[in-house]
Amino acid sequence: MTSSHSIRKLTIAILAGLLAALVVACGESDEEKAQNSVCDSRADIQERVADLAALTITSASIDEVTSNLRAIRDDLEKIAAEREDLAPEQRQEVEQAAKSFRSELETAAKDVVSGAASGEEAGARVGSALDELAKSFRRAYGPLDCD
Repeated sequence: MTSSHSIRKLTIAILAGLLAALVVACGESDEEKAQNSVCDSRADIQERVADLAALTITSASIDEVTSNLRAIRDDLEKIAAEREDLAPEQRQEVEQAAKSFRSELETAAKDVVSGAASGEEAGARVGSALDELAKSFRRAYGPLDCD
């Protein structure tokens, strides 16, 4: 009975090990993880850009705008960190999108900071910068395949 009990324990241990190995083998590759991370960041940027574009001079606070711009910058940094693990063709696509969008983001951030002094003209400049940021996002990241 002891021998049978030992064999059963050994069999269970081996099966558990095989199941664990199977789960690991079925996990995501580094490329898939990078793709998912890039797409998650892209979705967050899209949401934040939409929030910024929906703001009006009367509803926007400088803190709200700068918070969204910082979060977008953080998402761009996450995307940059994942680029090396992407497939070569997607890496090039993401690099191109990031370069283009980062330029627009910097312009929008400068306009927001200079527009913080308030006034109607400054408010219009900030609104225009945020609209351009939304358009730039669609041009840069719209073609990126995340489906």
